[in-house]
Amino acid sequence: MDLWRLLRRDALRNLQPLMLLAVLAAALNLALLTSLNDALLLLDDPNGLQRLLIIFLLSSFLWRLAQGWMMNAASKRLQAALAVLRVDLLRRALAADLPDSMAVGTSRLSQVAGPELQLLAQAVPTLVISFQSVAAILLCLLYLATLSQAAVLIVLGFLAVGGILIGRSVIRLETLSETIHEAEGALSERSDHILRTLRECKLNRRRSANALADATACAEALRRERHKFGAEYSHYFTVSELTYYMALAGIIFLLPAITTTDVATVVLAGHAAAFIAYPVITIVASYPSYIAAETAARSFLAVEADLGATPQLPRRKGAPTVDYTGFATLGMDGATFRHAGRDGSGSFTVGPVDLTVERGSTVFITGHNGAGKSTLVHMLLGLYPAQRGSLLVDGAPVPADALASYRDLFAVVFSDSDITRQLYGAVSLDDGFAEELLDRLEMSDKVAIDGRAFTTVELSQGQRKRLALVAALLERKPVLVLDEWAADQSPYFRRKFYREILPWLKARGITVIAVTHDDAYFDAADVQLQVERGGLRRADAPGVPAPDLIPAP
Repeated sequence: MDLWRLLRRDALRNLQPLMLLAVLAAALNLALLTSLNDALLLLDDPNGLQRLLIIFLLSSFLWRLAQGWMMNAASKRLQAALAVLRVDLLRRALAADLPDSMAVGTSRLSQVAGPELQLLAQAVPTLVISFQSVAAILLCLLYLATLSQAAVLIVLGFLAVGGILIGRSVIRLETLSETIHEAEGALSERSDHILRTLRECKLNRRRSANALADATACAEALRRERHKFGAEYSHYFTVSELTYYMALAGIIFLLPAITTTDVATVVLAGHAAAFIAYPVITIVASYPSYIAAETAARSFLAVEADLGATPQLPRRKGAPTVDYTGFATLGMDGATFRHAGRDGSGSFTVGPVDLTVERGSTVFITGHNGAGKSTLVHMLLGLYPAQRGSLLVDGAPVPADALASYRDLFAVVFSDSDITRQLYGAVSLDDGFAEELLDRLEMSDKVAIDGRAFTTVELSQGQRKRLALVAALLERKPVLVLDEWAADQSPYFRRKFYREILPWLKARGITVIAVTHDDAYFDAADVQLQVERGGLRRADAPGVPAPDLIPAP
């Protein structure tokens, strides 16, 4: 039971208070039943009825208090646990190796951390009430045993037969729930694609028609599976209700036939069995919520397993760290990274790479599309773990426990960087450097900084890239990495970048590593590194061949 594993671990570590409140509420339910049953025997005794009425009202008041405390405690603990689960999932994504996080995908992470965890929020209070209902049923059966042991056996017999039929239906419901979950994911993927490509679809009627037809097919498949689920749930609910009615009929019709009992006992036993109806209906009605929550929990745990990392906790104040900020050189020694193919074998390899970057230099990484430039940059940043070789700082290998300190040297603008208004990584905004950057990048007439955020990011692609560069430089890191940054700039600003901005960055002592195709400006670099077939050579040494791909071990 994945839901139980998840709740036991995070939400309901200390079940005792909740369970005690649930049992107390169930016992007060029994007090309501016994006071009503006793009143049926004292209809001609006004004093007795008055005493039982007081007991009934007091039990109702206490039941209301216990029920409220139980639900409030469950909600408070659950919401706290969901907050922990969401943050832990983000920490796991941050702690995991980048290839593992990318394999899971941002859409799946968002789905699990958002809508699917919300299913748990909706289901758990119902499950707590279901536990209370089970306790109420057991106490009612104990009370029924004090009236007639034969009546208990009759009820248990019908419940056993009904339980077998219900169990078969439950198995079918769980299978259908998994199918529905997959169908919803497929429809969500198609819908998201259409919404992300509205412009392209409007410009291509065939594309629009095919995408819509695909989404329609997925919606129809989801409709069929939901209809099957609804029909099966109707069968499940009907069998559950019929089981209850058969048990009640057994008391009324069978009990007098198989035992010598008076009418009063039959009436009281029947009333006790009828009192079980509400908790039974509660359990039956809550089962779809349980199935949805179980599916969500299974998906959450699967994502955790795919990330393959424990939550990355914030570093304790005063904890030892490695200071690489005074470095003279960065590099790689025989570093190799192999992208896994669909069959698990290596599909493309970059390396072995021997590389040294001197502090304050401007390095261009060039090469054809697919040659391995982005992979090389990710290796140098420590985002793709080297499967062979090592990262170097001043010629010394970077140990695994110092990798975070190493990564702190870099500010990066990737080709697909997502720019947000919030300047989370900025060190200081009070010395005028931000305004200087906006002026130098010719953005001060479009954007300002308010607090620790840009006033807007609703700009053209090239202007958004300039804001991303501003945000990266405000991190005050010694190394700036740019991935095709100038590709979205106008010819005027592209020239300004290579002829003015890069020299200005060099004058400030910032090491720049830029992936670029702009061969007209290759002379702006101190070093040009050419990537070919996963290998690396200096562009001024054309006689050095690129190494062949490394065979899988």
